[in-house]
This record gives sequence, C-alpha cells and structure tokens, in this order.
Amino acid sequence: MKTIATAQADFRANDRDWNHENDYWRADVAGLYALEVQGVAIQLIELSVAAADQRPSISMERHAIQSPKAGFWYRAIPHADEAQRGPDRFAASSFPDMLREGQLGTYLISEDNVIHRKLLGHARGIDAHPTKEQMKSENWETLD
Repeated sequence: MKTIATAQADFRANDRDWNHENDYWRADVAGLYALEVQGVAIQLIELSVAAADQRPSISMERHAIQSPKAGFWYRAIPHADEAQRGPDRFAASSFPDMLREGQLGTYLISEDNVIHRKLLGHARGIDAHPTKEQMKSENWETLD
C-alpha cells in the first residue's frame, strides 16, 4: 500500500502523464505501471501489484496476466464524500482473494499516506474510501 502512495506522489509531483497538471492517477492501480507516455510504460509500481488490479481500466495484456499478489487484489476507489474523482485526492484498497481464517483483512490508503485495516468478514473489497467519521464509527484500525 505504501508503494502505491509513493507512486502516486511521484506521479503528481512529476506530471507523469504529461497533462500539465499536478494530479494523481485515479483511473486504476494498473495504470501506475502500464500507463504509456510516448510509447513507454511509466512503471511506478511493481508489475505484480499492477497485475493484481481487480478492475484495471488500462490493459495489462502486454505486461502480465491478471492475478492476485500474495493472495490480495488491489483496486483504485473514490472517496465516499466526492461526487466526482478530483485531481487532488486518491484512494486505493487491497483485499483478500478469498476469505481465510486469520486473513489480515482489507487495507486502505489515500493521499494522507496512512494505512487503515479492517476485517470485513468477506472478500469483496469496498467501493469507496470511508470518510473520517465513517472510519471512526466503523472501527477501522490505523496502522503505522
């Protein structure tokens, strides 16, 4: 998860998509590897993480076969309190491929670079990053 946050910071600071905006990549996780600029993939994350994007919007076909990384899928998600994905925020989650006893749960990271974890009791992931109030009321754990 920290690798995704580091890649997002690099993407934003260095305008990796050459759109002349200091924005985050919001479309998916795979694009942090497979987005091509002048025909070359930017490769800001490991290929294995990009291949584990459960909902890639950029084709990974040239690079890898879609599969979980160490039993986890990854997903770019919007924030629950945003109507449209803006350029100044990002969020990503990782969640288990299948529910197993002792599994470590679902993880979240966003532009604040803090990892949160919760055992959800299912292996479907989530579709939006909870607000601070939701995280508190839903007992999300903050990790260092």
